[in-house]
Amino acid sequence: MSRLKDFPSIHDRIHTGYGNALHSLYEIGRNLSDKERQEVIARVRAKGYRVEELEFYEYAPTDTMRHLFVRMEGEAESIPYFMLDKECWNEIVDALLVVHTSLS
Repeated sequence: MSRLKDFPSIHDRIHTGYGNALHSLYEIGRNLSDKERQEVIARVRAKGYRVEELEFYEYAPTDTMRHLFVRMEGEAESIPYFMLDKECWNEIVDALLVVHTSLS
């Protein structure tokens, strides 16, 4: 993850290497299809993390309030991404970027 800081925010804009566009991690994740999101989850689970679901939200009335919740296997409540341990979050970020760049 050399392009990103130690614990990146979902709002951090990154250059993914294609064109001149910058995308936030939120935009990358939100724009994945269900199948692609499941691929991200499978990659993270293969690393030993119990991620079951990634939930991307935009709160009305504006689209500037965005958040990502992560549901862990066997847990009743989802947790905000920033409450994950650093290693788990970094695996999710890496998987998001791998799946996103494979689409380009």
